[in-house]
Amino acid sequence: MRRLDAAALYEALNSQRIARDLTWGDVATEIGVSESTIRRARSGGRMEVDGVLAMVGWLRQPVEAFVRESRR
Repeated sequence: MRRLDAAALYEALNSQRIARDLTWGDVATEIGVSESTIRRARSGGRMEVDGVLAMVGWLRQPVEAFVRESRR
């Protein structure tokens, strides 16, 4: 089974945030999601597809870059 690697997505967002000297509020505004959506990525919580697609779009990466095989 394949699953979203939310931790890797969060790390990519954080790297881009730092590189661009943005706050998490700035990032959320640019992406078009709430800061709580980003926090769910950090904690590995359930995320909606629209939010994930918006985040990977902001990163200019394919969603497949954040999908991993899972044994569950």
